[in-house]
Amino acid sequence: MATFSEKKDKKPKNLDLLMIGKTGNGKSALGNMILGRKAFISKCSTASVTTNIQYEVSKVNGRIIKIVDGPGVGDTRMNTEAATKLVMDKMTVAISANPQGFHAFLLVVKFGGRFTEEDKDTIVFLKKIFGETFLKDYCILVLTCGDNFQKESEESGITFEEWCDEQGGIFKELLEECCWRVVLFDNKTGSETVKRAQLKSLFKMVDRLTFHGHRYKDENFNKALAARERLMIESKKPMIREETMTETSLIIQSLQRVQQIDEPKKALIDLNLLQNRIQLLYDSIVFQDNGTGALHDLFQTVQSLRTTIENEITMAQRIAIEKEKFTNELVKNHQEFEAKRMKWEREKKANQRKVDELEDMYREAKAKNDEGFFTKVSNAITWPFRSLFDWD
Repeated sequence: MATFSEKKDKKPKNLDLLMIGKTGNGKSALGNMILGRKAFISKCSTASVTTNIQYEVSKVNGRIIKIVDGPGVGDTRMNTEAATKLVMDKMTVAISANPQGFHAFLLVVKFGGRFTEEDKDTIVFLKKIFGETFLKDYCILVLTCGDNFQKESEESGITFEEWCDEQGGIFKELLEECCWRVVLFDNKTGSETVKRAQLKSLFKMVDRLTFHGHRYKDENFNKALAARERLMIESKKPMIREETMTETSLIIQSLQRVQQIDEPKKALIDLNLLQNRIQLLYDSIVFQDNGTGALHDLFQTVQSLRTTIENEITMAQRIAIEKEKFTNELVKNHQEFEAKRMKWEREKKANQRKVDELEDMYREAKAKNDEGFFTKVSNAITWPFRSLFDWD
C-alpha cells in the first residue's frame, strides 16, 4: 500500500484551471502571468472583455497548464436577463471546453476593493451556476493587484496571512467558504523570484485539492441544472412581475365594477369571464416558473385573487338562487291571491244577484200588498154609501 508521502508526490502532470470572477478584476492578466506569456487579452476596463470563452495551454515548471478564461460577471451594459443568459451559456461552453473536468476554479478578486453586497450577490450567482459546494470543494481565491498590498505591507509590516486573519464581513465569509485557500498575485511584477513564488503557492494549493483525485466535471455541472434554471427565471422576474401586476390590477378594477351590479345573473356572466382571465394568468406563471419556485410570491398574489373571484361567484350564485326562489314565491303568492280575488268576485256577483232577486221579490210582494191594501180601503170607504144608495 502506498504511503501518505508517496501519494503526496503523485501530483497530476497536467493542471486544468477555470478562471471566474467579476468583470475588471484582472482574470486575463492573471492567466497571462500563470502561463508566462500574453495569451489572453487584458485591458484596464470595467466592461467585460471576455464574452467568448478562451483557453490557452503552456508548459510551466515541467507541467502542462491549461487555463479556460470564463466570462466576466457583473457586466452592467446588458439588462439582467440578457447578462444572465450570456454568462450561463458561456459557462456551459467553458465546462464543455474541458471534458476531463477542472482541477480547480480560480475565483479572481481584486485586492484593495471594498467587498459589498454586490460582491456577495456575485458569489451567490456563481454558486447557482456551479453548485452550492463548488467554493468549498474546488475553489481557490486569488487576489490580484498584489503590488498594492506590498505597498501597505512595507508601511505596516503586516504579512498577507496576518492581513487575511484580520478581515471580517463578506470577505471573511468568502475565505471561510473557500476553506482559507487564498493566494496573492502581483500581475505587474518583473521579478522572476516573485513570479516563481506566486506560482509555487498557487500550484501547491491546486495539488492539495487534487489529492482526493476529484475534478469538477459535467456531472457536477449537471447537478446544478435546477439552480441555473431558477437563476434564469429570476433574471426574468422583473419583467414577469410587471406583466403580472398590470393584469392583476386590471382584473381587480373589473371585479370592483362587477360588485356594483345588482342583477346576480348579469354579475355571474362577468365573473366567469374574470375567472377565465385569472386562470390564464395563473397558468402562465406556472409555465414560466417551470417548477423552480422562483415565482412563488407571484403565485400567492394571483392565487389570492383567484380565490376572491371564486368566492364572488359562489356568493352571486347563492344570491341568484335565493332571488329566483323569492320571485317564484311572489309569482305563486300572486297567483293564489288572484285565484282568491276571482273567487271573491264571483261570490260577490252571486251575492249581488241574490240581492237583486230579493229586491225584485220585495218589489213584487210590495206591489201585491199595495194592491190589496187599496182594495180594502176602497171597500171601507164606499160601504156606507152602498147601503144608502142601494149599491151592490
